[in-house]
Amino acid sequence: MVPEHKQSKATTFDFGPVEIEVALGAGPRITGYSRRGGPQLFAQLAGEVIEHPAIGTFRFLGGHRLWRAPEVPAVTYQPDGNPVRVEQDQDVVTITGAPDSDGIVKAISIHQRDSLTVVDHTLRHDGALAVSSAAWAITQLTPGGVAFLPAPNRPVDADGVLPNRSIAVWPYTDLSAPEIVFRPHEIQVAGSEQRTQAKIGQENRRGWIAYVLGDELFVKWSSIHRDDRSYADLGSSVECYRDHRFLELESLGPLTDLDPGQELCHREVWMLTRLDGASPDDVLASLPWDPLLVNQ
Repeated sequence: MVPEHKQSKATTFDFGPVEIEVALGAGPRITGYSRRGGPQLFAQLAGEVIEHPAIGTFRFLGGHRLWRAPEVPAVTYQPDGNPVRVEQDQDVVTITGAPDSDGIVKAISIHQRDSLTVVDHTLRHDGALAVSSAAWAITQLTPGGVAFLPAPNRPVDADGVLPNRSIAVWPYTDLSAPEIVFRPHEIQVAGSEQRTQAKIGQENRRGWIAYVLGDELFVKWSSIHRDDRSYADLGSSVECYRDHRFLELESLGPLTDLDPGQELCHREVWMLTRLDGASPDDVLASLPWDPLLVNQ
């Protein structure tokens, strides 16, 4: 794989079935992900920002980023507009950012296994004081499609009389909005251009979340929810946010106490494919729970 410089602040890697664009002047960020010759599903958001009076301007850029949970604006929205270190070791590309105010260094490593892209997210503590945090992997996608958050399909007790799911709802979310549809086997969130906001979260009991845009299907797997660990956002390990600019598919690892010198890793596995006229429901119903031992 030889990187191809598309512009001064990004470089593109050829991973065979997919091409991946990486930001050079911010991040770590994956700003593009597409099938070879296929359309770009990742949102391009060079002009979108979050302003916070205490820390300045966070620029979205779009695509895929690594944040820390829980969401605390003075920590979460710290600008990451410094140059990153991009290294290639055989078939693995690693993007490493600068330490944040707590000394946490974020890194994203990418490699390809046949049709699947493995994306490892690392938080390494180079600071002086212990920090409780979780890796929070966020993918911003172009509006116009539909996100799928699958519902658990197994009972939690032998008689099947106990609840087997819960959802977290953010205060700006209208559950009666047409963009949110509750179906027997999943929650669907439409990436419309309506100027409203919505966000929901749930436990990751099926291993994957997905987005369908036209004939393109994007799936990302992450670790099955662990009942012996604590999670941010009322116990959410997968989340979906939408507004008129983009739709986000998000996964979160468990909250972890990191002492200086320690690190944690959160893995996602991505698949990007054409439906070729097949029903999204049929394709998603056939997905494996754990295609590349995400949970090890």
